[in-house]
Order: sequence, then C-alpha cells, then structure tokens
Amino acid sequence: MSQTETSVTVVVDRTALPDKIAEFEEYLTRIRAAAAEFPGFLDSDVIHPEGTHRYILVFRFASQQQLDDWSASKPRCHWVEKIDQVVEEPTKLITLTGLETWFYAPGGETYTPPPKYKMAIISYLAIAPTIMVFNLIFGRFLVDIPGYLAIYITAPFIVLLMTYAVMPLMTKLFQGWLFAKAGK
Repeated sequence: MSQTETSVTVVVDRTALPDKIAEFEEYLTRIRAAAAEFPGFLDSDVIHPEGTHRYILVFRFASQQQLDDWSASKPRCHWVEKIDQVVEEPTKLITLTGLETWFYAPGGETYTPPPKYKMAIISYLAIAPTIMVFNLIFGRFLVDIPGYLAIYITAPFIVLLMTYAVMPLMTKLFQGWLFAKAGK
C-alpha cells in the first residue's frame, strides 16, 4: 500500500492557560521534535488562531500501528504530562484516515467531516480539472502506452497532487459551505 492509502492523521485541540503560554509553546516544540524522530512520522503542523490561546496540533504518521506506537511511547507520555499542566480544558483528540483528511477545516473550528455529498461534490470539482490539466501537460508522453498502464503511471501523481496541493486549496476555498452549521 502507498503512504496515501495508509497514513493516519491525529488532530489535538488544546487551549493554553493565559499565564503559561511560553511554557506551553516550549513543550509543544519539544513534543513535535520527539515525534519527528519516531518511526513512521510524516509531518506535523500547528494552527494557532489569532487572538486566542488555542493550539490545534496535527500529526501525521505512515500507519495506524506507528501512530499507536508513538501514542504509547515514553517521550510522548512525558510531554503530554507536562502539557496537561498548562492547558485550560481536557484535550480534544480525533484520528482521521482516508479521504476525510482532505476535508480538515482550516482554522479548526470543527473536526467533524462535512456531509458525504459535499465531500463528493468538492472531490469531483477538484479531480476532474486536475486530471484534465495533468493530461494536457503530460498526455503526449503517455500516448504510446496502453491505457491501463497509463492509468497506473498517472494515478500516483494525481493522488499526490490531490492530497498535498489541490484538496487543501479546495477546502480553504469552500470552507464556508463545507463546514456550515446545520440550519444556516
């Protein structure tokens, strides 16, 4: 399986105590450094909405097993224990796998994936043009290759483009509609 098929994303939502922000940020730096050295670690991000003490941490691991190993590790437990002393409320944690990671809300107001029909529409609006542009640019190199083989050659590139470029952009562009609260 490829990395995009098995990777796991964990989102951790924490609000630092106002008088402990420097301490919290130090612990945050250290837990991210410890995670970066752990087997299976792919990357991490921090979203810090302006004017708040809220920090949304996003960790990505290559597999559920590697995430589980990290979650049970001594370094993680050590830093979580430290961080728990400087946060306002209990940690909110969610694990995301598959396509739902494409629809992580920028700004992190919600971690509930949008309704499936919205994900399908945005996926279609992203995939169709991505394939068309890719074929316009690279199609001439694939013309002498049998169709099924051309698909196997292009699919990894399309998946990578969708995961790391197109879907983050589409999610930002359509976040108001994707993550609209019911009744709005």
